[in-house]
Amino acid sequence: MKDIVSAHLNDSVLRAIEVYNRYRSPEATAKLVGIQKDCFIIEFKGPFCESCGVNDYFEDFIYELENISEDFSVEVKATEPAGPQSFRVQYSVKDRFSVANIEEEALFREFLRDRGLSFSEYLASNACTKDVIMFHFRTWLFERKPETKK
Repeated sequence: MKDIVSAHLNDSVLRAIEVYNRYRSPEATAKLVGIQKDCFIIEFKGPFCESCGVNDYFEDFIYELENISEDFSVEVKATEPAGPQSFRVQYSVKDRFSVANIEEEALFREFLRDRGLSFSEYLASNACTKDVIMFHFRTWLFERKPETKK
């Protein structure tokens, strides 16, 4: 299941960077430097609006990520200058991914097999396809729940 969480985090961060850059570049541009299961590093470059305070740019990225996925709780862990007009920001991640327990992982893999997909094919899918697969998985899970007696 860690593979699913890591892939979901990676996709979410990359999509957040795309949205962030669309609205803030060239004043501030974000680039993914590295990602692990519990943290990731973004390098921000640009002239930045000094009156706004550079920390606002780093916190804005959190809002973009949360708009894309509510599966993670993120906060700024460390900030360091990386050049005259760039900063490297390390974000810590707390997993709130809803497919996080072992039983659901087995069910997710069963769901994929029933549809003729492998887990590696799921990981290689684009973000939109993964969203659709997860939507169908959630529906499939809901339909599998036994009905309770009244």
